[in-house]
Order: sequence, then structure tokens, then C-alpha cells
Amino acid sequence: MSKIRGQGPVDAIHDLAGDDQVAARVVADFLRRPAVASKAMGDDTARHAVNEAQFDRFRQQVQYGQEEAAPQLDQLRHMEHSTQFMDLVAVCTQFTVTAGRVVPNLRGEPYDDAERETILLGLARVRASADWIENAVTRGEVDLDEQLQKLLKGSGE
Repeated sequence: MSKIRGQGPVDAIHDLAGDDQVAARVVADFLRRPAVASKAMGDDTARHAVNEAQFDRFRQQVQYGQEEAAPQLDQLRHMEHSTQFMDLVAVCTQFTVTAGRVVPNLRGEPYDDAERETILLGLARVRASADWIENAVTRGEVDLDEQLQKLLKGSGE
């Protein structure tokens, strides 16, 4: 290869690549040549421009990824909400159905003090759980206070 003898060839390339799309394609083609890429990256201004372009492209890709992911995240949240809703409905239904099956069969069966205490503790836990669910659904309060934690674990009233 011969060395550039003056500004003429450079000016000619600039004239031919006056359009940004044409210039971008020519630059990309030239940068595929290792010796050209090495010399171009030796120019601080050129290297800075390439780095800025890389960061801009990365930012655009991140923004595009976030925009693309948003509908899926919304759909996932909706599915999770639906699953939680169905779980709560199932818990309430299961308790009601089971109580409806068991209670009519009691027919005045006598319970001793220990049995009665066990059932009453279970009912207290059911009531506390029902209140907790109600607060979660109506007020968004899902935290357990210490007394409720003990009651649900069966270690206090």
C-alpha cells in the first residue's frame, strides 16, 4: 500500500461519504481492518466518539429491554395476583365445606374439657386468620403482630 500523499484522497472519501448512512457503512467497513481500527483508536477524539456511541447504544438497548419487559412483568403480576386470589378463595371454601360436613354430624356429642379447649383454640386461630386475611384484602396490611404469630403457631391466645 502506498502512503497518502496529501489531503486529496481524504477529501475525496469525505465527499463520497457525505451522507451519514454512507459514512457509517464506510467507517464500519474500514474498522473491520485491524490495522485501520488500531490507528483509528489511536486518535483520542475518534476513540471517545466510539465509546460514547457504545454507551448510547447500550442505554438504548437497556431502555428497549425494559419497555419490552414491562408488559410481561404486568402480566406476571396479574397472574400472581390471580393465583393468590384463587388460593384465598380455596382456603375459605375448603374451611366452609369441611365445617359444613363435620358440624352436622356432631349431634350433641359430649366433649371433655381438654377436647373443648383444643377446639376453642383452633377456632380462635381460625378467627385470627380470617381477620388477618380481611385486613390484607381490605387494607393491604399483611404483617403479623407478635400476638397473632403466637396464636397461629398455637403457643398463645
